[in-house]
Amino acid sequence: MAAVSYTIPLVEGLAQLLAADGIGTWHANGAYTAAEVGITVTAVPDAPDQIIAITPYSVDDSSGTTDVVQGIQIRFRAGPDPRVLLEREDAVYELLHMREHTTLGGIHVALMWRQSLAWIGADDRGRQELTANYYLRPVRPAPLLIET
Repeated sequence: MAAVSYTIPLVEGLAQLLAADGIGTWHANGAYTAAEVGITVTAVPDAPDQIIAITPYSVDDSSGTTDVVQGIQIRFRAGPDPRVLLEREDAVYELLHMREHTTLGGIHVALMWRQSLAWIGADDRGRQELTANYYLRPVRPAPLLIET
C-alpha cells in the first residue's frame, strides 16, 4: 500500500491559501500566462516573469513525536522594480506570520511564522528576486511516531 503524502497536500494547501488571498495564482498543472503571478511548487520556471515558488524543507523532526517544525522557503521573482517584491512579501507576511490553527491540504498547522528574509538580487534578465523562510508547526503523522 502506498504511503499517503504529507508534503504535497501541505505545500499545495499553502499555495491555495496564497491564491485565495489574491497574492498569486495557483494552477496545479504549473502553466501560467505572462500576466499571472504564478505560484509553483519548488520549480522556478523561466516564465512568467512574476513567480512565487514554494519549497518545503525539514527543520526539526527529531522529537519522535508528530510535533515537527517544517520549513517553507517562499521565493519571489518580479520585474526590475524591487518594490513589487516588497509589497508581495508584505502581503504574505500579513497572511502567515503568527497565524494559528490553520488547515492546509487537510493538515493541521498549529502556528506559522517568518524566520528570515533575504534578497537574492537580479537574475540575468534583470528580474528582482527575494526569498523568505517561514516555519510551520504542523502535525505530521507517521507509523513510528508518538501522537502528540
